Amino acid sequence: MKSPRTIVLTFVVAASLVGCEPPPDPRLQAAQDFKSTVFDLVGRDESQTRRLNGLQLGMSDREVLDAAGSPTRRESRVTESGRNLETWVYNGELSTLGTLTFENGRLVQVQTN
Repeated sequence: MKSPRTIVLTFVVAASLVGCEPPPDPRLQAAQDFKSTVFDLVGRDESQTRRLNGLQLGMSDREVLDAAGSPTRRESRVTESGRNLETWVYNGELSTLGTLTFENGRLVQVQTN
């Protein structure tokens, strides 16, 4: 059986060792935070790209909004033959994810990056 003095001495040594641990390197923490942020952004972009790739030609603009959400930008024009063309651009956190083309309110082309 250990004496009370040995127990106290063991406790004092252990307590002093805890205080000897060097503080964490702030550069390491910053790198870990950056990595976490990048993986989060990439994950969001991949999720949106999956939604865009799941679209079907012929869908209405309303169906596309329901499935893929609102685009970052819309551009409309009328061709010389009177067709209404609309282009929707989806930007992600890191790059452009896709471009959709509608003719008279129906999806006719999907381009994803």
